[in-house]
Amino acid sequence: MNNLKNFEIVQTKKNGSPSFKINGITVHSVYDPVSEALKWAAQVMERIASEGNPDKIIIFGLGAGYHVEALIKSLRGLEGQISKINIEAIEPSEESLNFIKNNFNVVKLLEDIKLTVLDSDSFGEISEISAKLELDKGNILLCGLPSYEKIFSDIYGLIYKLHGINQFFTPSSFRVLVVQPMYGGSSTIGNYMYSAFLNLGYDVKILDFSKFHDAYKYLGEFTPNEDHVNTLKQSLFNLMSEALLSFVFNDPPDLVVFMAQSPASERTLLKLRSMGIKTAYWFVEDFRTLTYWNTIAGNVDYFFTIQKDDFFEELKNIGANNYHYLPLACLPDFHKKITEINGEDKIRYGSDVSFAGAGYYNRKNVFAQLIDFNFKIWGNDWYVGLPLSLLIQEGGKRFTEEEAVKIYNYSKININLHSSMWHWDINPNGDFLNPRVYEILACGGFQLVDKRKYLEGVFEDGKDLVVFETVDDLRKKIKYYLENEEERQAIAFHGRETVVKNHTYESRIRRMMNIILLDSYEHIKSKLESRKENITVLLKATEGNKELHDLIMQFSDKKSLSIKDMVEQIKSGKGRLSKSEATILMLWAIKLKLVKLEGL
Repeated sequence: MNNLKNFEIVQTKKNGSPSFKINGITVHSVYDPVSEALKWAAQVMERIASEGNPDKIIIFGLGAGYHVEALIKSLRGLEGQISKINIEAIEPSEESLNFIKNNFNVVKLLEDIKLTVLDSDSFGEISEISAKLELDKGNILLCGLPSYEKIFSDIYGLIYKLHGINQFFTPSSFRVLVVQPMYGGSSTIGNYMYSAFLNLGYDVKILDFSKFHDAYKYLGEFTPNEDHVNTLKQSLFNLMSEALLSFVFNDPPDLVVFMAQSPASERTLLKLRSMGIKTAYWFVEDFRTLTYWNTIAGNVDYFFTIQKDDFFEELKNIGANNYHYLPLACLPDFHKKITEINGEDKIRYGSDVSFAGAGYYNRKNVFAQLIDFNFKIWGNDWYVGLPLSLLIQEGGKRFTEEEAVKIYNYSKININLHSSMWHWDINPNGDFLNPRVYEILACGGFQLVDKRKYLEGVFEDGKDLVVFETVDDLRKKIKYYLENEEERQAIAFHGRETVVKNHTYESRIRRMMNIILLDSYEHIKSKLESRKENITVLLKATEGNKELHDLIMQFSDKKSLSIKDMVEQIKSGKGRLSKSEATILMLWAIKLKLVKLEGL
């Protein structure tokens, strides 16, 4: 937002109707602000006549109020002819609003309208602005005071796009493809993302490459030569990339979201770009440990990370400018508190203290100092000797996500020690938050977590979870919270409320899509509008074809319609195809064939 410094009253040729300047730009006419306001209101009324009655009019810029008063009078003159329209004004600064109140008589005017002030604190929070203005509720007409559009160009541009998105965009009309890797934690996160996209109503598909994992492991059986094995693995990676392109050619999405370690070769990314498909990559790894990000970041449209600060500096150094911080989350439909206790599960998964995760170097060293507790360790890669090996559950096999939910629920204390291959015990400079932070809390579990930089301002120590800094500190807190069950449960309860309210995969998708839609506003708007027809026009044009007219009538509650929508509706039906339905299916098949040919 522009920093406001100078406010100046300007006398006009119209006695008793002063104007004013903000940073040298005149807000209202210096000749006759009232006549100017009447002309502005007349233009708004023309828009209403041509576009239909809105539920609400949002005026960007309160100014001295001349234009707002003129519009209110114009609308009152049509009472009985049009339905009631609410008026809301936006003043982009507390500073400018205070100046207006001190120099213009707007008290009565503010009683007739709703006023929303967007100060600098909320400017950076896209979701807060959209929620404040309720841009997703009803048909909204956005009108700007020209001088304000210029003075506050940044905030006006943002509101203009947010308004446009809410008017033309519906999740069900936007096609997303989530691309999974062969294995690893990001594959699980991809499944959660896919579920969250579905929950939000997106037209989403998932491409899961986990079936290739056995082949990937088997490649090492052919030769002991490491270079040869790496060549074979690269060939398999290229094959998966080609499989991805084949999938996309068949039914092109609007956005492809790659999870970390999924097959995203440079050729694949460039091909997707040439097809007008936006790409996003969510790097849910520690950038210091896995460094392949430097070959990916520059070739995707949007690069999302679970680290910032040092990572952002590294991304800047390679010339990337498309990066955004997007922390992990929980999926409340899955990560939830078990309300009906299962006795067998409680015995199997319950304990005073538990840990669920792989056996990294630092974890082995820390947990060897906790063997005197009733402690269960779940997960793989725990190649340790006695006595720590006695704590490893079920032979150190991998646990399922469903089992993780049971562990988090039935354990009195869930330890969450972030992985490290470099530190002896606890990393004093840890930044990213692993999935366990959110998942344990969402399950209603009590969590002891090592100190992490990004916990600050997100979760409150002692209220949502409890932080430990050293092994001695961890031991003391285990003993304390085992003895203080009521306090432990209160913290777990509050932590669950916090994470479910603020840190779900649905909220992360909203954040991701806000960034993408605002940045690619014109591209996405044009693309969606170009493949859709106005349903009213279609109904009018098909009045002579009852079969086709009746099919389109099934979508009469939607703003627009695509051939793909019609194809899916036909495929979901039963009985014999009508002539019109068969023709639409044939045209769709021809379209898909042509898309494949273009991709060759």
